Amino acid sequence: MPRKRLTSTMRQEQILDTTLEIIAEKGLAGVNTSEIAQRIGIVPSALYRHFENKDALIDALLDRTHSILFENVRKISMESSGASKNLRSLFLLHIEFIRKNPGIPKLVFSDAAVFGSPERKKKVIFIVRNYMNKLKEIAEKGIREGDLMNDISSEAVAFSMVSFAQHVGLISNLSDGKIDMSNLAELAWSYIERAIRKDNEKDGR
Repeated sequence: MPRKRLTSTMRQEQILDTTLEIIAEKGLAGVNTSEIAQRIGIVPSALYRHFENKDALIDALLDRTHSILFENVRKISMESSGASKNLRSLFLLHIEFIRKNPGIPKLVFSDAAVFGSPERKKKVIFIVRNYMNKLKEIAEKGIREGDLMNDISSEAVAFSMVSFAQHVGLISNLSDGKIDMSNLAELAWSYIERAIRKDNEKDGR
């Protein structure tokens, strides 16, 4: 039976997924187009029709990470659960994203991202800042609506969320995924949540 032909978008997603798998196993330095093509079952020239080179793959993975994070924000922002619960939901989604995609921390903390081209560094900074701004907006809405304490810093709330998630990713990266800090990060966030909620009530977990 002939293999079903994938659309261009589906093939690109397959290539990115495979690249992320290799990054998780070998780090970014272990990525090469020949192995990606071999794992997918295509010739290398077919891969180049979608991504010009390794740099293009890295940029596409960063762009996809950005899209996933902001799709999470969009979905959660549509819920009417209140800012504190929405922030918790986003935090848990972020942690789960890291757990399911161990290649992401290795990509974000790689030399190519941290010490790469000025354009790539700007891209990473843009993703982090833009994400923090969205979290800040949710916190500010919570303050206005009386869900969160009115004397807190919405920017500090956003910074705490991103910092906790990044620390989980950093430890996962340094330990090759063997150390999972997500439960501790979730507990730490519950303490912050308890402090910023106006009613100061536990979330009932």
